[in-house]
Parts: sequence; structure tokens; C-alpha cells
Amino acid sequence: MKDIFSCYEVVSYRQAKALSVLMNAYSEKSDMCGEPLCFGFNNWTGYYYIAFENYSLQIVLDNRMNLLWMTTDIETGEEKYFDSEEEAAEYLDTLE
Repeated sequence: MKDIFSCYEVVSYRQAKALSVLMNAYSEKSDMCGEPLCFGFNNWTGYYYIAFENYSLQIVLDNRMNLLWMTTDIETGEEKYFDSEEEAAEYLDTLE
């Protein structure tokens, strides 16, 4: 598995909490996602996320600690948020 924490020397409490929630979602629901590429924080949205290699899906934790599934249309760059992995997967299927 790739080191998804290569950007972090020290992990804050908030980062650890976000990672815990995201990794729990990944371990319980994400059989279709594949291997995580990175764990990060988006400065524009304030969201923590786990991105995956070769897949247009991210598990996202918003500022209020709500778990979301974000898809990205590779051709347009449009991002959409869903409440479940299943909804996100159905949307991705329509893009192919």
C-alpha cells in the first residue's frame, strides 16, 4: 500500500479524527474503490478526503463532519457530492 501520509510529519487531533472517520468508511463500504492514493485537506472547501488511484471517486468529510462521496467527471472537471457510495457509483456509470 502506498504511504498516503507522506505530506504529514505531525498529525493534529482534527486530522486524526477526520482520518478515522474516512478510513472507517473506506473499510466498511469501499470494496469498489481500490487502493487509496492520498489523504488530504482541501483549503478551498475545508474538506478532508481520501482519493483513490485510477478512480473518479473520493470519500469526503465536510466541515460539519458529514461523510460524503464525491465524483469527478474527468472530461469536464465537474464535481458532484452524494450521500452514499451507491449513489456515486450509479452516477459514475452514467458518465462512461
